[in-house]
Amino acid sequence: MTKSSGMFVKINYKINGDNRFQGEHKAKMYKDTAVSKYVLCGGSYFRNRGTIIFHANNFKEAEEIINNNPFVFYEDYSFEILSKNSISLGNTYH
Repeated sequence: MTKSSGMFVKINYKINGDNRFQGEHKAKMYKDTAVSKYVLCGGSYFRNRGTIIFHANNFKEAEEIINNNPFVFYEDYSFEILSKNSISLGNTYH
């Protein structure tokens, strides 16, 4: 995947039994809210974990994506801000 400007925000998450309900509740809350960002690509999804990639125009927008998504409260939540012109999806969990 390539971009001409801005940066990528890569969200990694893992869902375990303890935080599944909390995540479903948060996802519904975010769905009911008017959200102006969209998923840039499908990312990768495994049974209880996944990666989603967003495009951000600047650092402030990247920070909003990082702090305002349904996975932010998960114990195994991580993010990366990538400024490269191209990235590839890979298995980030070992």
